Amino acid sequence: MVSSFDIFDTCLLRKCGTPELFFDVLSQYAFKGRVEEWARQEFVAARRVAEKQAAEVNPHYTLQDIWNTFAWSHPLLRSIIELCQLEQNLEREMVVPVLTMREKVNACREQGHKILFISDMYLSTEFLTEIMRENGFCQDGDSIYVSCDCNAAKWTGDLYRYVKNKEGICSYRHWHHYGDNKQGDYNIPKKLGICCTLVRHAYTPYQQQWLNNDYSLGYKYSSLLAGIGRALHYGTEWTTHTDFVLDIVAPFYCSWIYQVMEDAQKRGIKRLYFCARDAYQIHKIALAMQPYFPEVGVEYVYMSRAALYKEDNADAKLAYFRRIGLASTTDKVAIVDTTTSGKTLIVLNEFLTSCGCNEVTAYYFVLWNKVEGVDRNKYNVQIYDAYDVTGKLFLKTLISVFENFFSLNNERPTIDYAFVDDIAVPKYGQDKMAEDIEIRDDIDWVKIHTELLTDYTAVFMQFRLGKYADMIFEQIGMKTIKLFCDRPEKQYARALENMYFRDKNDGKDYMYIRKIKIPADFIMSNRNMVWWEGAIYYTFPIWLIDLYKSMKHMILGK
Repeated sequence: MVSSFDIFDTCLLRKCGTPELFFDVLSQYAFKGRVEEWARQEFVAARRVAEKQAAEVNPHYTLQDIWNTFAWSHPLLRSIIELCQLEQNLEREMVVPVLTMREKVNACREQGHKILFISDMYLSTEFLTEIMRENGFCQDGDSIYVSCDCNAAKWTGDLYRYVKNKEGICSYRHWHHYGDNKQGDYNIPKKLGICCTLVRHAYTPYQQQWLNNDYSLGYKYSSLLAGIGRALHYGTEWTTHTDFVLDIVAPFYCSWIYQVMEDAQKRGIKRLYFCARDAYQIHKIALAMQPYFPEVGVEYVYMSRAALYKEDNADAKLAYFRRIGLASTTDKVAIVDTTTSGKTLIVLNEFLTSCGCNEVTAYYFVLWNKVEGVDRNKYNVQIYDAYDVTGKLFLKTLISVFENFFSLNNERPTIDYAFVDDIAVPKYGQDKMAEDIEIRDDIDWVKIHTELLTDYTAVFMQFRLGKYADMIFEQIGMKTIKLFCDRPEKQYARALENMYFRDKNDGKDYMYIRKIKIPADFIMSNRNMVWWEGAIYYTFPIWLIDLYKSMKHMILGK
């Protein structure tokens, strides 16, 4: 028995998504310096034209044929030799293995099948063999057939005939092929008598929306974000939190923290201090971005309102702040956190200035507009009061999700500072999880969230998406969070299923979300859930909820 597999979009996914978007990324590295957007776009167009012209000369063209045809020039453009090598290097860095397909290949191999990989591609057999080995697909005894080296293509059927003769396959009926292309991987081989399985690696609902709404004539950052999310979805072990982190948290946090890092560099801020515990995950993102901002240091500071408000720990508090550089008489520094009322920075600066140190500025996502005397010039915030935002962007019941779940951590709260062996250190409370939430299972969710966000950030920076961070933040990050709050899709809401909220008034734990039990939950006045509306979307199909709302609107006018 023979099992064959297509390579790209079947066994391997490009982090950018589609081959067309690959050229957008390639254009970011094709020049020896910064160029205008028109030059980048013209390079992309010229690369596509070169491939089309190479195909007209030879249907089974190679990568070298493409670059030999390439005719566009620019003073800062790299040489043809450099561009050809650059494209190969980028292809190698771009791909991630589809874990389920790798498992399928290994399962077929264990059953004694002959394993083949077949691709209509201009990259050489030798090069693709290296990539397939590096990603755990190809082993000794397997064979790879590529159209440009075999002078035959799948879409005509010639490559399958070539492989049959080369491998000595007695009958097409003893052959099973897997691939994503409806014509070349399914219709054509099926006509020959090969058993075929059409492979689909679908985009998630939010990723598909980004693709559908990407009308950019320039760098298609929305589509690239969809590609990153899909690649990491299929390239890592899937969990119920995967899509929530990749589609909701990562684009929002990466675009926001990039703006923070960039602004800090422009302002001459020497170090950014990310406050435990809500800033745990954005600190990890900042660490991944820091090599691109060498003038800005990234630190983690153990600080809380409880520890700051204490007056009997002044010596240890000051010594700790001085040891980590937060208390400085020379450098400009800033703290970074998710939300604040403004009181924390006031108390911190009062303490620092009383000790003869410089005041610090701050970066927050939300500054709650409730504390009098807050000097907004000392803050760099996206929103001054989330409750003033039009719509339900920050539903009151989801504030804890934003503050804690987005930056999931196992850190214990900072409650004081003390000297240990003459070294000032923070003292911690007993509870590891933030007091507001608890996730009840045995999975190390913190590690999973951190790895996903770190991997996502690496690709975000590799694609140079920071240039578009402000637009990504507004058009993707913020809109996606609002969409989740308004109409949460099941696969995203599932991440909150085992999460509990502790009510500080009665001390009881309440589930954030779960499947609604009919009719009991509709009868009971105490439903033991924080987010009832989210539970409705989690339980029932969205089309049914939309139908109910439209009928209610027609009947009641609301």
